[in-house]
Amino acid sequence: MSQIKISGLCAAVVLCFGSHSFAADQNLNTDLIVVGAGSAGLSAAVQGAELGKKVILLEKNPYVGGNSQHAEGLFAVDSEWNRLRGDPLTRQEAYRQFIERQNHLVDPYKNKDFVEGSAENIEWLSKHGIEFEVIRETPLKDNTWHIIKNYKGVNHGAGLIKGMKDAADKLGVQTMLATPAVDLIKKDDKVVGVIAKDNKGNTYHISGKAVILASGSFGDDPKKVAEWGHRDPEAWKSSVPINKTGDGIVMAMKAGAERGPVSFIGHLGTEGKGIKFLSNLYGTSWQPFNLWVNRDGLRFTDESQCNAFSEAANAIYAQPGHYGWCIFDENTVKYLMEKGASSGIGVLVPIGTKYANLQKDIDEALAADSDGFKSASTVAGLAKAINVPAAALEKTVAEYNKNCELQSDPMFLKDRRYLVPIEGKKLYALKLKSYFFSAYGGLITNRDHQVLDKDSRPIKGLYAAGLEVSNMVGPTYPDFFSGHAFGFASYSGRHAAINAVKEMK
Repeated sequence: MSQIKISGLCAAVVLCFGSHSFAADQNLNTDLIVVGAGSAGLSAAVQGAELGKKVILLEKNPYVGGNSQHAEGLFAVDSEWNRLRGDPLTRQEAYRQFIERQNHLVDPYKNKDFVEGSAENIEWLSKHGIEFEVIRETPLKDNTWHIIKNYKGVNHGAGLIKGMKDAADKLGVQTMLATPAVDLIKKDDKVVGVIAKDNKGNTYHISGKAVILASGSFGDDPKKVAEWGHRDPEAWKSSVPINKTGDGIVMAMKAGAERGPVSFIGHLGTEGKGIKFLSNLYGTSWQPFNLWVNRDGLRFTDESQCNAFSEAANAIYAQPGHYGWCIFDENTVKYLMEKGASSGIGVLVPIGTKYANLQKDIDEALAADSDGFKSASTVAGLAKAINVPAAALEKTVAEYNKNCELQSDPMFLKDRRYLVPIEGKKLYALKLKSYFFSAYGGLITNRDHQVLDKDSRPIKGLYAAGLEVSNMVGPTYPDFFSGHAFGFASYSGRHAAINAVKEMK
């Protein structure tokens, strides 16, 4: 065993020596340095290049896209696409609703600018060949969601990323992949560049007139989720883990930036042996006619809250142990297989999708003895299977069924359309957990997207865009305005570049 370890160590030393034997320090010079090649960073790079500036774009992953690669649509209101549909929501009303529903715990100026400029941002993207369509995600939401319909055969977030990367290449942006920025260069009171290191061991000292941080937030660092986000990372998990560790936030704080409030783009979901992500069984956890209970066998919310996925995540996380159970019967299984889903999961699983494989998914999960999915023929049997008090669950189910009979839910006021009794001979329970697509926030910026220090003064030469920016949303992500984070990423990247270029003159 020791010989194997020594041999492996020697091999590792040889590999390390070989990969770094030609490593060197290099000095580069440019106008604008953008850190992060997601939608915020790419939009910033393209906008900066369109304004005639030389741009270097750094990305620590070996590919571009970040979180946006997995997104679907951008927020905008009163766009050309809205007008063609006759959508009644105005910019003024959207802004009023947003501020009020976020309990005024947001930056009113940047949000006003974003709402007012959201339509122009979609039009700018469309000029780069990106095609859009407006889709209402759920009955609870306004028509703000501008889905990327197509860019050269690619849709959703990947289409926008490809469109922006093509534009960046055409404009001469120098993109450096697998080359994370590791520190900011500050001279006197101004940021004048970055230090970056690639995967071959080369170190780059890049001088520039401005730096835009667009490296995403910190959701893939469990320690920061706990310390900054005040959530248990074991019960509040990242569902899109792509190396988001708060690098830009940390670099800015070292340069004197104030760390700002953070929130999360939360969502409900399930997991366990035999349960596949976005399978028909997974999608069943997002349906409004289920019954949700906590580990004490008690209901805890209106289950149609699944249509507001961030609020649903909060409700589940607030329960003892940070989990719950979603209960349904064979009548629900039959309905989903024959009639289709009443709630979708974005455009990946649209409303009305028939869950043709649901019974197969159920059989596979039960065969795997899944810890996240259980079945029984009686309520008492199901209670035993999911380890909740039988008497409490029997009472909860009886009360819920009575509500369904009366078509009234006096406690949680669930819409009568979704009051469906649990009375089949086959009962099922899916474990409900809370997840998040991304953290949101970390750096405080002003209206010009300049990063602020602890005295609320701009740090010269330093800007931030996208999910690194604090105070764009309150404690709960506003999924009632679909696409807010994706839309703001592109918008703020562009406007950070516009303001940075103005300061260069």
